[in-house]
Amino acid sequence: MDRFKKRNIWIVVVIGVLIFALFAKEVGFDRFISRISNINKTLFLLVILFNFLNILAFTITWRYLIPAKIGTYKLFKFFMAGTFVNNITPTFGTGGEPIKAMLLGKETGISKAECFAGVVTQRMLNMFPFLVIGGLGVWLFFSRSDIRLETWQIIGLGFSITLAFSMFGLIIYFYMKKDKLSSFVHSVIKFFSPFIGLVKKGFDHRAYRDAVDESINSFHGGLKNIGNNRNAVIKATLLSFLGWMFDIMAIYSVFLAMGETDIHISILIITYTLSMMSSWLPLFLPGGLGIVDVTMAGLFMFGGVSAEAAVVAAWLYRLIYYWLNTTLGGFYLWSSLKPR
Repeated sequence: MDRFKKRNIWIVVVIGVLIFALFAKEVGFDRFISRISNINKTLFLLVILFNFLNILAFTITWRYLIPAKIGTYKLFKFFMAGTFVNNITPTFGTGGEPIKAMLLGKETGISKAECFAGVVTQRMLNMFPFLVIGGLGVWLFFSRSDIRLETWQIIGLGFSITLAFSMFGLIIYFYMKKDKLSSFVHSVIKFFSPFIGLVKKGFDHRAYRDAVDESINSFHGGLKNIGNNRNAVIKATLLSFLGWMFDIMAIYSVFLAMGETDIHISILIITYTLSMMSSWLPLFLPGGLGIVDVTMAGLFMFGGVSAEAAVVAAWLYRLIYYWLNTTLGGFYLWSSLKPR
């Protein structure tokens, strides 16, 4: 396990170096370093502040959805530990969710299924404000009189919107239909059983059926308990809206620190939402590293930002959102797992 983690970290570092080299080459190494060195350091602190407020809002959102009283700081540590695992493992951005549930269960004594239900519910609630804000960005974009899109650009935007809402609809469907979720999980295990058998000798998916059903029953029991507390769900949803807005404000603060203020809010929102969605696609890249960076820079250029400003802004934002958060999360995971 330790070797696996170290290997993942090295892969992340290598990809990070390659991204830096690619971006520096695009702008020119000297010019790239110069733009970074000349940013307004005070305004750049706003990027770090809004990033922290984003994480804090999501942490408190999670606190409303768990059946136990626990300090915000401890929950913040668990959230960041999960973020670290999400960012270094190519697991659709969900590899850290079991870690969050495990740490929470260890701290509170609550069953892992109930803890995992709280984690998953938070992810589901976060998707709704994310899609609403993305839809607002699209509306603002098309309300501009100077916008002229080619057919392929409209198709690409339509595909992204359809993909996002389809995934959200699928999650809601499984949330409501326990039997369908059970059937789906059984089918997935059956499909992958030949591949699992290569690693685990004598693996038989039928032997895991009862265990899977028991876990799903416990999981849905936890979801039902959360759903019965509407007041908490409403508060969590409002905080999730706030968290996403803080993240968009962090990107805008990057442009402010660079002295680039001529960027429309619709470009910020659409670039942000589509870039985050791009991290869902490449299962082989940890935390969407590389694909998110390039997508963000490309969409900023598509929105009229100069290539130099787009590349530097994307790199600076990811420096905080990905690299700072991953480093902090790694520290908190280590401190949470070390013997007391």
